[in-house]
Amino acid sequence: MIRRWLYVEVRITWLATLSRRIAAFSLPVVLLAIVLHRFGVVEYEIAYVTLAAGLGVALLGVLVAIAAFIVIWNEGLRGLGRAISACVIGFAVLAYPAFEFARGANLPAISDVTTDPSDPPRFLAVASARPSGANPIAYPGERPARLQRAAYPAVKPLEIDAGPDEAFNVALLIMERRGWRVLDSITPRGGQREGRIEAIARTLVMGFREDVAIRIRAIEKGVRIDMRSASRYGSHDLGSNARRIETFLAEFNEARRRAR
Repeated sequence: MIRRWLYVEVRITWLATLSRRIAAFSLPVVLLAIVLHRFGVVEYEIAYVTLAAGLGVALLGVLVAIAAFIVIWNEGLRGLGRAISACVIGFAVLAYPAFEFARGANLPAISDVTTDPSDPPRFLAVASARPSGANPIAYPGERPARLQRAAYPAVKPLEIDAGPDEAFNVALLIMERRGWRVLDSITPRGGQREGRIEAIARTLVMGFREDVAIRIRAIEKGVRIDMRSASRYGSHDLGSNARRIETFLAEFNEARRRAR
């Protein structure tokens, strides 16, 4: 007796396979951009282009996966798991950048924020640390100041009943705790000399450098603390500099409250 086996060809749509490969390729591209910039191998422009390319590849993988879903639905082919994995990888890569863009898209296109637009803390040590192609160190003027006041009303000077030395030490401690690289610090001298600290902060994921200056001035009932945070590149910071100032001054208040 001869047995005949019936072989059924299992067809997997090539779009599903392609989508997973494309999405998987976006991972090393994005990681390469992050690692190379954080370790100082490449500067902002190359890191930004590499990151954008990685995000574009991730988006392409998701779009191809959607096309695969349509083919699977219409023609009954296999490959659903591959298309789903492509979407998972693509959305994982795109999630944080999409979140940052979504919360900053409606904010004004400014990249230099300060608590005192009429007399912002100056960048002195920062001037020698910024590359030649970076944004100018001079405060951009009245128009960004108007946009800032409308978008970030909480960004304002902090006046507290404390001595200049105490305020200076607390500010320096918070900077060091946050891992900012202090470029220069000048201790205050009563009402004769204002305290000043300049430092470099870095963004959470890519580690883009943003410059910070803090000024501590003695006033009649304590001290006034002004702060400035500015991105080195680009005209739109998506709100990062304002958030840095707000969270820093809130942390400053909390540190003084705990010390009492």
